Amino acid sequence: MIQPKKIFRTRDGKLGFEWNDGTRGACSVRELRLACPCALCVDEHTGEKLLDDSTVPADIKLERVQSIGRYAAGLSFSDGHNSGIYPYDKLKELTKKA
Repeated sequence: MIQPKKIFRTRDGKLGFEWNDGTRGACSVRELRLACPCALCVDEHTGEKLLDDSTVPADIKLERVQSIGRYAAGLSFSDGHNSGIYPYDKLKELTKKA
């Protein structure tokens, strides 16, 4: 099971991860917000994206990262959105090698 050993902010403001498989990666905060998997952002039945990307500010900030069990992280953003639960395997996909 993929899990982060360490979660950190990069010098360029991205959210970085050091994974238990020895890899590292990072993702921009806006990219994380645009990929939110919650029911407000993605239709639960069709999987269709509901979030309009143009409504997410370019300078959005990450307010909080919270561990959800051993499988996910809950992210809270400066636009008030905080209902996304990001499974670690999804976060691993979103991160580029750093």
